[in-house]
Order: sequence, then structure tokens, then C-alpha cells
Amino acid sequence: MKDKVTRFLFSRLILSLSAGGIFALAISQYLQIPFAKVAAITAVLAIVALVFFALSLHPLTELFLNISTALKAGNRPSDLLLKELGELGNALATAWERWEKTFGELKGERVLLTAILERMAEAVIAADEHGNVLLINLAAAQMFRLPPDLSERRVTELELPFGLLELMQRAMRSQAPQFGEVQLLHPEERFLDAYATPLFADGKRIGVLLVARDLTELKRLERIRRDFVANVSHELRTPIATLRSLTEALLMGGKDDPEVRDQFLQAIADEAERMSKLLENLLELARLEAGRREWHWQRVSISDCVVKVVERFKTVAERKGLKVTVRAEPHLTVHTDPEALMQILSNLLDNAVKYTEQGEIAVIAEQVETANGYWVAIHVRDTGIGIPPEHLSRIFERFYRVDKARSRQQGGFGLGLSIAKHLAESLGGKITVQSEVGKGSIFTVWLPSSKLE
Repeated sequence: MKDKVTRFLFSRLILSLSAGGIFALAISQYLQIPFAKVAAITAVLAIVALVFFALSLHPLTELFLNISTALKAGNRPSDLLLKELGELGNALATAWERWEKTFGELKGERVLLTAILERMAEAVIAADEHGNVLLINLAAAQMFRLPPDLSERRVTELELPFGLLELMQRAMRSQAPQFGEVQLLHPEERFLDAYATPLFADGKRIGVLLVARDLTELKRLERIRRDFVANVSHELRTPIATLRSLTEALLMGGKDDPEVRDQFLQAIADEAERMSKLLENLLELARLEAGRREWHWQRVSISDCVVKVVERFKTVAERKGLKVTVRAEPHLTVHTDPEALMQILSNLLDNAVKYTEQGEIAVIAEQVETANGYWVAIHVRDTGIGIPPEHLSRIFERFYRVDKARSRQQGGFGLGLSIAKHLAESLGGKITVQSEVGKGSIFTVWLPSSKLE
């Protein structure tokens, strides 16, 4: 296109000069003017020809100016402007159509790439070979708490974990993918599975890509599984060893002494009961997690339900010198499974009695308005030993016990709160806890008002 424009302008200039020269020679021959004067006249006419040339270019200059203005504005030049350029205009129209098609394809690919990156759960960060940020998806911004404006930022300014930066640097130096697991300690413990790979275009290295996946939940589940196997093994090993030793003592002559025999048989019965309770709790937990428990929904009086559960533990509590009080709003009912609700409250009251040496235990039922609407709240409050803050986030895990020696002495397995949590969630509610060491704890069962009748 540039060559066409050059040839067009050069032809105009030659045509103008030639016309001026021919016109000057014709006049000199006709008027018989000497050569020197002819030369002077020719020079004057050449100037006239150049002026003519400049004037002839004005429409063309204006035409190109209009086309340039349209292109700068991102608009296609009008067909009238392109038509005035003839073949050159046709070439411009063809080039514009090709550019529009290419731009549309690139825009569509960019939109698709952005949509894919924004929906990815993995964090994605791309940088050029100089360390300048090229791309960061939403998952990466949330995972590493990055600022919204990342234009003209360097990767080292993002305050990424050192392990990830090192992974990117190794990928750039070795020009090969690098894999690694990075552990974060602040603001909370997290585990990341990450890999970094160099980016190439036309055989030339242009940058590096980092992809990180959060493994924290998988690590937590793996830890729970290991703890579960270890705890079940431990809980079964102790009664089995006790049963074996008692049986061997009876076989070795203990059965001949009536007093010893009765004592050992009672111990065997107690251990068998303990194992039976453990298996029942494990089966109950398995049914809840698998969603195979049968539910019997009906309208339940909260006051009646609370009183029945309290009656079960009142004798044990009074034997320890504990005062048990009940306060429930009258006519407060909820649509739920009564057996499940009583099981939740039984587990909470059992813990309250076990871990309270003096003071009182209060059960309070009320209707509460929160930001999420109306809820039925049943509080189980004690004046027991309390729970240290570092244990509050884990007390609902299976087999988790704050004081393992004390819990085993009390006959607990560490499954009661886990079962209560699953039951509450299955009923559409939840359980929360507030506690202070030495002052006691408050466990609250929340049931949504949508279950009220």
C-alpha cells in the first residue's frame, strides 16, 4: 500500500513538471525568445507547476486526513472515502475486514480464557521473563489476599510465600517444570500443592506460569482419618486387653473364689458394655455421615423435651452436689425429630455433668431473632472446667478430647459432640460453643424458625 501511494504521488509530480516544461518550450519557439530567457521562463513555469502540484494534492491530503481520523477513532472509513482512492481504497477495505475478523477472534478467545481462569479453583499467576505480572486469576487474588490493582507490578511485590517464588525462579533457571508442596503458617496454617513452568512462544522463553492448589482440607481429612483409625484401635485395645486378663484370671482359679469371680464377672460386663456403646456410637456416626438415618418429623414441645432429658441426669448431678435448672418459653414448639433432639441434648448434658465439679447446670430454651431470621435456641450452660481457646475449633471432631486422661476416666470416647453436631445439621440447625477456662461453657443448639409450626 505504501508503494502504491508513493508511485501515485511521484507520477503526479512528474506530470506537473513535464506539463510546465512543454508549455515553456512551446512559448519560446512561438515567440522566438533566446535560450537564457527560455530557461528563466522555464524556472518560473516550474514553480508554477509545483504550485499546481501542491494544489492538486490538497484534495488527496484531505482525503488521507479523513481516513486517518476514522482509523484513529477505531472506525471503518466510509465507502465514499475508500471509493475515491480507487484500488488503494479497495486494499484498505480488504485490510480492515481482515483486521476486524482477527480482532473479533482474539477478543472471543480472551473472553473465554478469562471466564475459564475466573472459574478455576486453583490459583494462577503468570509473569514475563523480567518478573512483571501478566495475569492473576480470582482464586489467586483471594488465596494470597492480593490488592485489586496489579498493573505494572512485579511478582516480588505481591508478598507471595517464599516457597512459591523459589519455585518460579527454579522453573525460569532450569527451563523445566518444577513441583513442590508449600506450607503456610500465617495468618493460618495452610498447605499448597504448586507447580511452576516456563512459558515459550516460537521457541523463545517469554515468562513463567505458577499454579497452586489448596490442600488444607484434604490434609485435615487425612489427619482425621489417621486419628480415627488410631483412636478406634486404642479404644478397642484397652477393653479387649482387660477382658483377656480377667478371663485368664478366672481360668487360672479365680472362678473358684465366689467373691473374686463375681467381681471379675462384673468387670467383664462393664467392659463389654463399654465396647457396645463405642460400636453403637460409631454406627450412629456412620449412618449420619452416609445419610442413612431414618427421620420422624413431628411437632415437639421444647419444654417437654428439655424436662425429659434433664430428668435422666438429675440424679447423677445431685449426687455430685450440682444444681440443675430449666427455663423454657411456654408454648415453644418446633417441627423436628424428637429422638434426635433428645439425643443432642443428652450428649450436651452428659458432658456438662461430667466436667462440672461444683456450681450449677442450666438449660434455657428461647426464641431468638438474628440477622438471619428467627431461631429456636436451647442453651446448656455449666460452671465447669471450661475449654481452652485453642481447642474450641476441634472439639466437634471425632475422638477429639481436650483432656484425654480425664475423658477416659469419665468413660467418654470423644464421639458425643461429633454426633450432636451431625444431628443438629441434619435437623437444619447447628451447634455453637462459648467457653472460658475455670468459668464454664455454654453449648447452644440452634433450630431454624422455618421449622416452627
